[in-house]
Amino acid sequence: MIGDHFFGFRVLNPWAWSLLAKRSGEVNARHEPFRRAVVLASILRLAPVLLSTSSALAAPLTNTFFKLPPHLPLNRISSGLLMLLNHGDLVQWPTNTGSTAYAHRSTDPSIVAGLDPRVGLNLQLGPDPSSLPSNQRAQAEPHIVRDPLNPDTLVATFQEGRYTSDGGAIDCGYSVTHDGGLSWTRALIPLLTQVAGGPYYRATDPVAGIDLSGNIYLNTLGALDSLFDFGSVVISRSTNGGVTFDAPVEIFRQTSSSLSPDKNWMAINTFSGTPFAGRIVVTWTMFTAASPIARSYSDDGGRTWSGYSYATPSSYSCQGSQPLFMRDGTLAIPYWNFASSFAGGGEAIEIVTSTNGGATFSSPRLVAAATEYDAPNMRQGSFLPSAATDRTNGVLGVVYQTTYQGSPRVMFTRSSDKGVTWTAPKPVSDNPGTPLFNPALSFSPDGQTVTVIFYDERVHPAQNALVDIFMAQSFDGGATWQPNLRLTTVSSDVTLAPLTSSGYMLGDYQAVAPPNSPNLPAVPVWIDTRTGNPDPFITRVGIAPQITFAGWRAARFNTAQIANPAIGGPGADPDNDGVVNALEYAFGLNPWQNDAPASSFQLTGSGASTMLNTTYERLGTASDLTYSWLSSFDLVNWTTAYPSNVVITSNSPRLTQNVTSSFGPATNAARFYRLTVHLN
Repeated sequence: MIGDHFFGFRVLNPWAWSLLAKRSGEVNARHEPFRRAVVLASILRLAPVLLSTSSALAAPLTNTFFKLPPHLPLNRISSGLLMLLNHGDLVQWPTNTGSTAYAHRSTDPSIVAGLDPRVGLNLQLGPDPSSLPSNQRAQAEPHIVRDPLNPDTLVATFQEGRYTSDGGAIDCGYSVTHDGGLSWTRALIPLLTQVAGGPYYRATDPVAGIDLSGNIYLNTLGALDSLFDFGSVVISRSTNGGVTFDAPVEIFRQTSSSLSPDKNWMAINTFSGTPFAGRIVVTWTMFTAASPIARSYSDDGGRTWSGYSYATPSSYSCQGSQPLFMRDGTLAIPYWNFASSFAGGGEAIEIVTSTNGGATFSSPRLVAAATEYDAPNMRQGSFLPSAATDRTNGVLGVVYQTTYQGSPRVMFTRSSDKGVTWTAPKPVSDNPGTPLFNPALSFSPDGQTVTVIFYDERVHPAQNALVDIFMAQSFDGGATWQPNLRLTTVSSDVTLAPLTSSGYMLGDYQAVAPPNSPNLPAVPVWIDTRTGNPDPFITRVGIAPQITFAGWRAARFNTAQIANPAIGGPGADPDNDGVVNALEYAFGLNPWQNDAPASSFQLTGSGASTMLNTTYERLGTASDLTYSWLSSFDLVNWTTAYPSNVVITSNSPRLTQNVTSSFGPATNAARFYRLTVHLN
């Protein structure tokens, strides 16, 4: 049992809290610490009034109230002790008939907005840098990574001050968290563009990475002229957790219009003990007479770089490379080929691999034949597949947007043999034919939890400008998929984004940091316009096949808090509002805000014929909660109570329920009821 909701009397004194655990004999000693935090401090806050079916006041016992320390608030005292302390000044029986207004009082924005309880707050990654012009503060193209050794450290990067028709941004920015994404520190990448003291006119295409030493890398393109006709592939490094960054190092510098870099990406070999552990590989599209995929690598933390060479045949017409290292050190590079021989000269996703860290590559292999799908009015990554691998089994996965059976879909395929063969692509989005774009993929370390995010217009299908982020999840490595979850509490108006020659631009890509354990959430990053202009946002999603306390908690607490029972335990009360975590979960509340469950009651009749009707709001979709009623004549002995009538209605759009229960007349002068919640 995780808590009780008492009906019987009103606490008059504003003090509260007490020794209930020590006064209770209902639980054995090994459960005492949990009960002390949960039942004893229990749920007297669930309803402002505790009800009884009697209007008579039992004879008070000896009043020992004066013995309590003055800081103990009464609404945290157990029912039995409260009756012992009562001398007519602590409790008040209700009138023969009465009611309280029923109102939802949750301050959890995600649940109020109707999101799944596994979805946490939508958080902006800090305010816009003051050095950006007031009329040019749009962000675009976000990416995010998690530290492989310190999972509560994440780094996001994005364009800052996006230009419109002629490309690039005033600078690229980054935001760092060391508490699992609950708080963020944001800044421009220093010494990159001229607004941040650097040499470049503009910047674009930011990608983040973290090595096994905790060093942070931000890979971007820098403009060598004001119109981005010439550019460089550059990398910035921080050795102190993002507090400061070294001056950018050039990986490739364009000196001729016949060699133009675009759409860079980065991979770091974080598999210790493998060949080339620690190697950083950067790939990009090199526009020549064709557009092959180029690569360069560094073995000294990004200080120096190899000369570039091509990972694909130099005659290929490619885009969207996404290099990644596999668990045995193999380097894999999926990319989009606009004229693939595997598709009869049509479009396809292909892959090349390297067993020597990128020195040489295999012949291209087919991942999937594909055709581009473009959501209306949007600048998007229709030819940018997203790739990921796990850390245990060496499985590769790719997602992309396309048209499938006549409808826009996000498709997924996987390979268990290092890219030699691939499964038949299957849709992971369950959108009802509405436009979608910019899918991003991640694997959990064991490869079982596969997470895909994407923009989708299904919430407002009659509009062509309002989009939301949705998530697809698989818990068996991509064999089957759960129903999609909406992640955004507010839809974004794309017309607030910069209007480029290809449409409104939130970005050509986005990303999602994978969950590493049941207590660690997936953390997607996207560009959101709810503030009036595009800004980088994240949320934390507790990954679990069903709605459970663990999944709910992972979205709202970081790993350090979960490891501390006094903060993240089921019986803890970190916001000191009298409602412990397990009960915040059970009633759809916010564990970090002072709030209380919503409830109401009505008494009809009088004396022994009094009828009690109660209504309360609870989480309607949890798989590990049981709610039951108990009754008592003396507040000491309790037995199961069976309501004469129970009506359950959904509380749309929230995933909560209103439960109305009726109780018949008491058989003696007084009867008390309490709602008991069990966390299974």
